[in-house]
Formats: sequence, structure tokens, C-alpha cells
Amino acid sequence: MAETQAKYHHLVPQTYMSAWAHGNGTLNVEFLDSPGNIVERNKEKIAGITDFHSIKAGMPLCTEADADIIFAPVLPYTVEYESNILQSSLDMNKYYYAFDNWNIKRVDGSLVSKKNIKREIEKIKIKDVEANWSTKYENNWALVVVKIEAAVLLAPNGSIPVFDKRYLIKFFPALDWRGFRSNQHFEESYRALTCGLLDDLEIPEDERILPSLKTAADEMRHNLLLQFYRKYLNDTGVIFEDAMANLQYTNFHFLIADGLTKFITSDSPAFIHRRDDEKLVCLLPITPRILMAKGKCIEDDDLYYVMHITDEAVKRYNDSIRSNAEEFVIHQRVVDLFPRT
Repeated sequence: MAETQAKYHHLVPQTYMSAWAHGNGTLNVEFLDSPGNIVERNKEKIAGITDFHSIKAGMPLCTEADADIIFAPVLPYTVEYESNILQSSLDMNKYYYAFDNWNIKRVDGSLVSKKNIKREIEKIKIKDVEANWSTKYENNWALVVVKIEAAVLLAPNGSIPVFDKRYLIKFFPALDWRGFRSNQHFEESYRALTCGLLDDLEIPEDERILPSLKTAADEMRHNLLLQFYRKYLNDTGVIFEDAMANLQYTNFHFLIADGLTKFITSDSPAFIHRRDDEKLVCLLPITPRILMAKGKCIEDDDLYYVMHITDEAVKRYNDSIRSNAEEFVIHQRVVDLFPRT
């Protein structure tokens, strides 16, 4: 199983934010609750949540393989709960919420200290989601950006040959589902499913999987997202099937900002945008000068399309990027404000 030691999981990857960074990884950040006030933040310490993608004891998406690893400290013993023996690691995971009511016994029948066992169990976290993200997507992004810049920045309006289409098609949902505000269709479906019924069910602080998951609605959403995302990173599930369909039915346009105004990005950079003509396209700022748009195509013509756009058009796209943000937007590097002549 792929693993990583990373604890602070960037929902917006550092390698992605690097295009907007200056100095030693510094970003110009504008928090939406303080409009117009741009502050500096290091990309290592923003846009992440500790152990956001880690799978832990008691989470319903644990597989048998996960549970065998997580509950290894207690497997040598006999575990009783409500006069029943928990026969497997999956049983232990199912009833982990009631751990304080377990009786853990050695072969001779003597009781084992639950405090030490629980401490050992909670040290163990399955991090294959973060490891697979890094291996399949994040580690390759910087090189792909260099290829995009080389191909489109000096190209005239028109078309260029396709390159890395499978990677780009798969990267978009990998980032779309990862952001602070996840995939639009998922968020809408989840709200319709719960109808706000779980929002008032507050979870006690000492029972929360993550400090930010304060209600039953938060926790249910988190578990569903992790389950869908984990499958995608293993090339299965509905997100993967949709991405593969997009290989045939969608294509990319690269919009280039040549003027003083550059593209911003946000804590939810990949999203669905409704154009003025009511058509839907997927947008992802690539760098302060490049915005990638993904839309329907009639057939795979092995071409990407390049269009150099005006400052006014860039501003309209930036308005959409800001509207989709959850907490903050990232502005262009200071050096971009004063290009050399």
C-alpha cells in the first residue's frame, strides 16, 4: 500500500500555487472576509488541513485491509462489547465509537489497559489517498505547466496539437474534488439528500474525526468525499468513469492574458462556470497568464485551441473565480504588475 508521512494535507497543492508565488514560496492572498486587503502567506502553510485525507479508526470507509492495520495493536487480544466478542477488525471498526465500553482480555482472561491500546490505535492512519495523489498527479504538474507555457504563450489565436490530454483530463477532477468547495454536482446532490437535517446534530469535540467536522452533516460529507476520491485515485468509481468519457467528448481551450490584468486563483481553483450564452465549461487557472477551459466537442480532433483575450475578459473570468472561492483568492506575483520592457 502506498504511504506518505505528510500530516498537513494541502487541498490546493503547493506545486499548483507555485505559479502565483514569489520569493521563498510567498503568495499574495486576499481573504474574502477582508476584501481588498492583500496579505502575504507562505504556500506551505495555507490551503490545507491536518490529516484531511487520512483514514482513521471508526471511519465507515475503512476496508478490511485498512482495519487490519489500524487495529493491529488490539488484534492479539479478545475484545468483548455488550457480551459479544468482536470477531474481526471490521467489527472493531464498526463499534469503535463505543471503545470505552470494550473489555480487552489476554489469553489468561486478565484485562488489558485500554488507555494504552487506544493511544496506539489512534497513532495509526492510512494515507494512501495523499500518497496516490502525489504519485499520479502532483509530482508531474510542474513539468506539464512548463509544456503548456511553451506551447501556448507565443502561439497565435488558433489551434495547436494535443499533448498530455489524458493527464489533463484526469487532473481536472482530481483537483475539482479536492478543493475546499468540492465538485459542484456533488455539493448540490449532498445538500438535496440531507435537506439540512444533519446540520443541527453537533458532534462533541472529543469525538470529532477532525476539529473542522463539527456536525453530523460535516462528517457524512467528509466520508463520502473520501470514499469517492479514494476510488478515483485507484482508477475506479463514478469520477473515473466520467473522466474517461471526457477523453472523447471534451477538449481544452487555453485563454491567454497579455495585458496588465492577470488571472487570479482561489482555494477552489477547478470549477464549473456558466458562460453568458448559458453553456457550461470547466475552468482552471494554470498560471497568472493562462486559464484552461474544458468544454464539449463533437469529435476528438487532436487539437487544443488558443485565444489571447483582453483585460476586460480577464476581469470577467476573475469575477467568476472569486465567486467560486470558499475563503480566499490568490493574486498575481508582484513582479507581474510591472513587466519588463
